[in-house]
Amino acid sequence: MRVRSRLAIIAGGSLLAAGLGVSSANAGVIDPAETDEVVLVEPSVQCDSEYPSGIVITNPASNTQTFYTSSNVFDASGTPRFGDGGILAPGESLRVASGGSSVNVEDATYIYDVSQSPQVPGTTEPTEPFTVVATGTYVLDCEAGGTDYFVTSYDRTVWAVTPASIRALTFAEWQAAGSPAPKPAPTDYVKYPWSPTVSAVTFFGQPQDRWVWKHISFEEWDRAGKPSPRIAGWIKDSVYYKWATAAQIFVQDVGGVKHALTGDEWAASGWQPFTERINQGFGRLSWDANVARFTDFAAGQGSPINFAQWQTEGQPQPAVQTRFPGDQLYRNYGDPTIWYAGPTVNRPITFAEWSTLGQPAPTVRNIPARPTLDKDCDDYPSRQAAQDEYRYYFEAYGDVFLLDGDDDGIACESYFG
Repeated sequence: MRVRSRLAIIAGGSLLAAGLGVSSANAGVIDPAETDEVVLVEPSVQCDSEYPSGIVITNPASNTQTFYTSSNVFDASGTPRFGDGGILAPGESLRVASGGSSVNVEDATYIYDVSQSPQVPGTTEPTEPFTVVATGTYVLDCEAGGTDYFVTSYDRTVWAVTPASIRALTFAEWQAAGSPAPKPAPTDYVKYPWSPTVSAVTFFGQPQDRWVWKHISFEEWDRAGKPSPRIAGWIKDSVYYKWATAAQIFVQDVGGVKHALTGDEWAASGWQPFTERINQGFGRLSWDANVARFTDFAAGQGSPINFAQWQTEGQPQPAVQTRFPGDQLYRNYGDPTIWYAGPTVNRPITFAEWSTLGQPAPTVRNIPARPTLDKDCDDYPSRQAAQDEYRYYFEAYGDVFLLDGDDDGIACESYFG
């Protein structure tokens, strides 16, 4: 939130008329206005970071009021340089910074103002008008940065850090630099709440390209003193994706652990973009609990997974269907049992399950070839032997040997008496 009217007044008018005159005695000194609801202001000069100049606004914890707060920063000529604002609850702070190279901030004297307005109870709106509660000056005086040396405790690597570069040193390079005593690196240890993987992130400045990440082993964590990891919303090298068969968004961390994100977890990640895994996912039948992992859902190409495998995948919600493309119902020749064969399961089904499918006619498998030799009743040693062969071929070819003269289903009835 930026107070545009304030910027317009300063840009078009006199600094003294606005109450923001610069005194050399006050250069580099913060002089907040003395009010009961003062917003404290401190200089924030970081010459070796993406944000080389700015101020920090704090709503004291002793306050009970939430404020809308904004600040504008000008150079000594009154030209607006940058500004920002936001909602500050008691005890919260806001850094108003130049934004790095997007604003050309050089060694100079800068002037700031801070305005605030109490929040309207029960709303997200400020009470108008905004009141200027602090003004002052600060001096940005950055000398050319030298080289600092740091050591990461988890692997004992020595780092040479300058405003322009971050480099891990070999032992020979460290000796060539004069074997300087390194300072402990500013390292944070983070993990997701649902994964045992611990990552170390070392901050050599504000922009992310000055962060050094290492996804550490147990031995490295132990070497660092077994620090308690902080729960993080996002960790570098995490992979975000979504299956075509469900609305869930998943993340896989560097340790290979997969997790279905809640809405709050996705928000905590900064709404990381995800990859759509088109035409892939998981599915099951409405009448069977088995789940399959599909490589081509539209074509029904997939294979069953067990419960442990489903858990490893982060328990994705399967698409539920009565049938899948390419599945089959079949029975073996001479056996009335109907089988279902699909990507999730291959098993006999009950009459109720067959009815759920609409009672489709199954494919008959293993049909015997039509016999080429003719037989008569006197070719069989008994009536049972004749009856067995009669029944075997009857489903496919009827009375292929003409053993049942009266069509009563009994072979060689008169021959064997």
